[in-house]
Amino acid sequence: MFRTGVSRSAPWLLTPALAIGGLVGLATLGPLPALAQQAEKHQTSQQSLQRDRNYVHRLLERGTSDAKIESSLTLSTQFASFNPGGDIQAYVSNLVAEEKAKLQKTKQNQSSAIASQPVIAVSLSETASVPLNASSQAPSNSVGVESVKVAAQANGQINAQPNSQNGVQETIQTGSESESQTSSTVSSPVVGGGLLLSSVATSTSSSNQSTLANNNLTTQLHSTARSGEEQSGTGNSGTFNSAQGPGPGPIGPGPGCNLLPAPPSVGATVPLSYFGPPPSDTNQSLVGPVQLLKSGVVDPVHGTITLPLYLGHMKGSNKNVWYILTDVDDPNVAAELGLNFSAKLTFAANAARTANLNADGVLIFDKGTVDFSPVRSITPGPAGAEFPPASAQPGAIGDGDYSPFVRVLNAAGVIYNAPIVAFDVNASQISFPDGNVDYSRVHDEVVAIDPANMTVTINLINGFSFGRPVWYISMDTSIPLGAAIEHNTFAPLMQQLHLGTDDTFSSPIERIFISTNGAESGACNNPQRQGLSADLADGARPNNVLGGIPTIALDYSPAWDAQLFEWTGDAINKGFRGQVREEFQILTFVQDGLITGPGGKAFGSSGFSINCPIVQRLD
Repeated sequence: MFRTGVSRSAPWLLTPALAIGGLVGLATLGPLPALAQQAEKHQTSQQSLQRDRNYVHRLLERGTSDAKIESSLTLSTQFASFNPGGDIQAYVSNLVAEEKAKLQKTKQNQSSAIASQPVIAVSLSETASVPLNASSQAPSNSVGVESVKVAAQANGQINAQPNSQNGVQETIQTGSESESQTSSTVSSPVVGGGLLLSSVATSTSSSNQSTLANNNLTTQLHSTARSGEEQSGTGNSGTFNSAQGPGPGPIGPGPGCNLLPAPPSVGATVPLSYFGPPPSDTNQSLVGPVQLLKSGVVDPVHGTITLPLYLGHMKGSNKNVWYILTDVDDPNVAAELGLNFSAKLTFAANAARTANLNADGVLIFDKGTVDFSPVRSITPGPAGAEFPPASAQPGAIGDGDYSPFVRVLNAAGVIYNAPIVAFDVNASQISFPDGNVDYSRVHDEVVAIDPANMTVTINLINGFSFGRPVWYISMDTSIPLGAAIEHNTFAPLMQQLHLGTDDTFSSPIERIFISTNGAESGACNNPQRQGLSADLADGARPNNVLGGIPTIALDYSPAWDAQLFEWTGDAINKGFRGQVREEFQILTFVQDGLITGPGGKAFGSSGFSINCPIVQRLD
């Protein structure tokens, strides 16, 4: 019971005067909790507004179009939570206009400052052939994805490389360099469709990066150039193919690396504020954005998802097992935890490790370990035919008993998708809440990890499902070559998955379609960009095509049966090659003879699988 200023003695012992006084006091104090709640709500609302402002400002600095900013902000803002019934489209449009005006004023001030410093301009022309207004380009990503694994193992850092973007050559001056090399050998199995990759030797190299001239503007240019290289993947192929970590995010610099849909106001005579909410708000199977993996928070600015981090232990050794949960074969558990439901996971038992819950509800795993210490490295094939690579080394290797799938024996045998993100380390060894992750201890797809708050942030990847642009994460692959290209973990036990049967009875898999020789010229600026050769040429992801996902189909599985395909020489010569986005479009092109398996062989399963949980439908 709520009591204020009243003793615990019986209320009938109070005199009338005291009783009246107490009632007056209570009446006076009564509104205070409501006022406090209003103040707290106002403060939270202002914090949300400031986050939105910062978000819009960063995207404007990157040169993102107003239409894409409005579309993305509509997905991420909490405006509706604080303003029920408010006009979210007007809020978004006004915010973009305000931040655009501020940025324009800042640029004008910077231009005036630069014009008054001719000596500095001459100095810049000697160190970097970039325009003097380059400071208006995108700043460095606040969440670092540079690796310290190479520094730990090869005693050096990746050197800044020349970067060409939008026709402007950016050359950053560096000092002396020192290099060290390590090498190891991995046997790559047969990839179906007739493509055989022999054993490949991998070498990785790194070099110390010297400090630039002590000029603030030059330093800013250096930061901008590195940011563009990291985000777009358009640096020297020897650098990004040997870089540790997740690689570029899904918000690339051009239409070939950014699948965010334009808002409906494009081409209309009215602004976005006149349009109603997307149909998917009413029915998730209709057009519009839908977050499918609901257990995490999607950050559309950086293209990441922050998920709960779980800690389990190995049976016997009690070694720490840090993992995430993304999918489950029980619909009730999926609804409760915000995971993806996959009926097909029930048939993945032969490729799942086992575990039991202890008295504290902690998973104790019977088998399955991962070594995160290897250094990821790929040597691409020749220009125009970068896939298959000459050599490949994954950055994380599981033992023979490791699979991301886990069957919990004493909890009804439910099967979870529970990829390991760190193993046999304590919390202090993997505390990287602000990025700069040590990838010798942590999964390469992790952008930040915070054991204190038990969260982990993972990079999102562009793809398509039945014509819809989607974001997913990539955690494990059943062969070393695939794990190296995917920046994920080689999981040998996944080889037990039965492939090739797609949607038939007892099939644990769904199909993912991967081009080997899609369009790559122009890199991210090419809207038709797609495929593994493009990936290995420019560093951005290949825009793979997924089969069924929740809200579109009933046959979703995070275990994707890789079906590599190749455009025929005849199709390419006739100008028919383009970006494909839908399963039956691809199957039709196979039927029509435009597409085959690798090397002209029969199209079908390539003999390996990838663990790629779906996260977000963008449209």
